[in-house]
Amino acid sequence: MGGDTGHHRAGAGRPRDPRLDAAIVDATVALLEEGGYGGLTLTAVAERAGTTTAAIYRRWGSKAELVTQAVFRTAGDDVVADTGDLAADLATMVRWSVDKLCRPVALAALAGLLTESRSERAARAADVALAGHRVAERLERAKRAGEIRPDVETGVLVAVISGPVLQAALGGGADQIDDGWVGDLVKVVLDGIGARTLLEVTP
Repeated sequence: MGGDTGHHRAGAGRPRDPRLDAAIVDATVALLEEGGYGGLTLTAVAERAGTTTAAIYRRWGSKAELVTQAVFRTAGDDVVADTGDLAADLATMVRWSVDKLCRPVALAALAGLLTESRSERAARAADVALAGHRVAERLERAKRAGEIRPDVETGVLVAVISGPVLQAALGGGADQIDDGWVGDLVKVVLDGIGARTLLEVTP
């Protein structure tokens, strides 16, 4: 399945082969699906990808970092659209969360990452936060354009967008998410943040 592999470690020498990066990501996702986080080893990933553990460590500093970036594509390059249509762009953000959180491999990754040390969990949370920053930047642009009330805290809004998806994923309701569900969530968000006066929304 491939995808954006996030911020890799810079190394000296010749440029890395992006095909090998993708092979490592694909192997990581496949092995997570087969054996869960606890059964995943970098040795097995290397064997599946046709490379070495040294090559993996040149790109990712730990198993947790590799899993986080492979599963959640934390660079967030594909999370934010800026089409000028706030409702459509919010739907894109929600669907991004669905794509990242509602797959069995994501639940396996989350369960495993929660067993890591506090420092490792904090580092991985910082990885994931980059996508949230991109969402917040898009929302700030909408605020400057007058589409969102100036008093709305965009950091809280980011959580409002992804929180219901995470709840559905953890609660076993991911199969109920469809275009109608996404549309309903976007409507709820817009009703709460739209740049309208109280007089306009009072019956």
